[in-house]
Amino acid sequence: MYLNPYTDSRRWLRGNLHGHTCCGRFMDVSESGPMYASLGYDFMAITDHNMAPSEAQWRTWQSQANLVLIPGEENGSTDHILELGVFAVTDTPSDNMVERTAVLKKSGGFIAACHPQQYDHGAENIHAAANILHAFEIYNGLRENRGCDEAANIAIWDDVLTKGHRIWGVATDDFHCQYTTPGKGWVCVQVPEEDKTITWQTLVQQLKKGAFYASTSPSFDHIVFDGQTLRVKCDSFVQKIRIVGPEGRTVFQIEGNRLEWAAEPDLTYFRIEGHCGVRRTWSQPFFKA
Repeated sequence: MYLNPYTDSRRWLRGNLHGHTCCGRFMDVSESGPMYASLGYDFMAITDHNMAPSEAQWRTWQSQANLVLIPGEENGSTDHILELGVFAVTDTPSDNMVERTAVLKKSGGFIAACHPQQYDHGAENIHAAANILHAFEIYNGLRENRGCDEAANIAIWDDVLTKGHRIWGVATDDFHCQYTTPGKGWVCVQVPEEDKTITWQTLVQQLKKGAFYASTSPSFDHIVFDGQTLRVKCDSFVQKIRIVGPEGRTVFQIEGNRLEWAAEPDLTYFRIEGHCGVRRTWSQPFFKA
């Protein structure tokens, strides 16, 4: 009835998908990597502007970071796009959002549009490229610090999903050391419990599948769906769990940090939100098969 991006695994790895060494003070990975690791992060991506690390540079950074590093870049002079899982910047034919996204995706990385609230035409970008993008930033910590209405991204997401597009949502710090501190927004990627070693390739593969959730504080312990009944458990600080369907309407909600819900059969999609004050955690959408 619904396509489930998750398995029954309860192993979630926390990471930041948007961070820089190229445009700020104290940005060397030998400092930022251990900083994130000390906060309980398992991985981070390096996404410098139109610069991707060589494999040699990545190996040096990886030896210093104390967590898994995903190589990547932030593509474009405007209408920025994250390209994760690459050791070289992919050449794009123009600044056109749709053309650039298509070329980047063909190169094999995980492709996510950045901070739509920074642009007057940000929502148009997401709608135009929604069938190509893997994801877009539904929350960007740096942009919130600069006064952007990051909550408005959720309305864009539901609008795009309601129109039948299938796209994931990510939360990031957009880490620039002198502008923002770690821990504003992140993703938690679901990986097999039995895997002893997790590589950046595994993380990118799971991101493409949608086997992750995004958060600004709360967490999911498990998201289990057998095709009929959804069972969710969040951390103890979550005050409410909400099932959201087409047009962003509330399909079901319950107070507390546990939910059991018999899925309605006629939704084109549904997604899960955990609420902790103004902070949120968002599952990826379950789409009608």
